[in-house]
Amino acid sequence: MNSTVNLTSNAAPSTTHQHGRSCWWDHTQARWECRAAAPAPEPERPPVDVRDMIVVHTALLREFRLAPAAVARVADGARRRARTVGKHLDLLGDLLHHHHEGEDELLWPVLRERVPARALPRLAAAEAQHEGIDVALAAVRTARRAWGERVDAESRAALVEALGALHILLAEHLDLEERTLLPLASAHLTEAEWAAVGEHGAASTPKSALPLVFGMFAYEGDPEVLTSMLASAPAVPRTVVPLIAPRLYARHAARVHGSARP
Repeated sequence: MNSTVNLTSNAAPSTTHQHGRSCWWDHTQARWECRAAAPAPEPERPPVDVRDMIVVHTALLREFRLAPAAVARVADGARRRARTVGKHLDLLGDLLHHHHEGEDELLWPVLRERVPARALPRLAAAEAQHEGIDVALAAVRTARRAWGERVDAESRAALVEALGALHILLAEHLDLEERTLLPLASAHLTEAEWAAVGEHGAASTPKSALPLVFGMFAYEGDPEVLTSMLASAPAVPRTVVPLIAPRLYARHAARVHGSARP
């Protein structure tokens, strides 16, 4: 008996297949009975590498932790030094704002549609923390402007206090993200969707500041992850930036923090 036949009974009669474990010979009907084979499961998608966000978090948390001391070291009336530190604070504020803006627009909405219902409170908590950090960042900017105008003890103390409060909120938020939300992003986003979050931050940073910012990331960043962060850049920046960025950050840190290795 030929083992390759047209399916009958439970299968479409026009389909030809090789009999297997889902088939048997019905001696009462003198014919094969074949169940349609279950479709092969789709291969599992490998998790997305989200370590680049940890590199960004590490740099932001370090710089905001060091910022109060950088301000406190500026003497009354030292306007030139106050401008240097003030520009550093402006850069940090912009980096943090655009980092969270990318998450609000490109990360949370996608996750909300895909994660299990039990994970939704984590997203809500992260979004609420963003709102609190926005308020704290606005307070820092207000205090920074006042200090830049006056450069005196009172305005300096107010800015130091505002920076300290922001750092506390930021540390709590980044811990929540890394422990509970980045694993969800790794499991539920595509490579392209994750890349869009990072591209948003890069596009929001002035090109002239990109080497310095990369130097901030490289100071404590995983070399493998840093290489992957530049993978889509043109050949020249991909080659040159890793060479110059650490030196740029070292000079910048010496001016702002008083040490090339803060």
